[in-house]
Amino acid sequence: MLVIEPIGGAGNLPYKLSLLKNSLCLTHALLDNDESGRKAFQKAQDDSLLTIAACTMVTCKGMIDSEFEDCIEVGIYEGAVQEKFGVRLDGRSFRSSKKWSERVKSAFMDQGKPWSENILKSIKSVVSEEVVKKPHGCLSQHKRNSIDALVEALEKKIRS
Repeated sequence: MLVIEPIGGAGNLPYKLSLLKNSLCLTHALLDNDESGRKAFQKAQDDSLLTIAACTMVTCKGMIDSEFEDCIEVGIYEGAVQEKFGVRLDGRSFRSSKKWSERVKSAFMDQGKPWSENILKSIKSVVSEEVVKKPHGCLSQHKRNSIDALVEALEKKIRS
């Protein structure tokens, strides 16, 4: 059985891995390739809870830091974001090499909209709802390499 378990932030990774390992589960972590994701991996590895083989970092070509949402085609969710929040994601502030949450924040700030962590969570929820509605073609052809690697790693794990 394959179960996808959200961890509620990279800082919770060691705790969740401990629980899952105590339940005799095989684990594989998908982490954002940002400071918190890299720190969480290092802590879990130092605690012998996670190996390099059992971890996939969301990497995107040309980006130092990246998040899962960076791998999603903007066209899948930009209309829903504009409808719900009144923010266009077609401006210069959103088209940079910064990670997705920083680009979204810039778009909100440039368009005079309020910003908070709760707003970010709401936007991420909208993105996930739109991906569920249109799952085919939602991955960016140029930024999907780490997601393809995750699928390959999980398929190998399931076969063994």
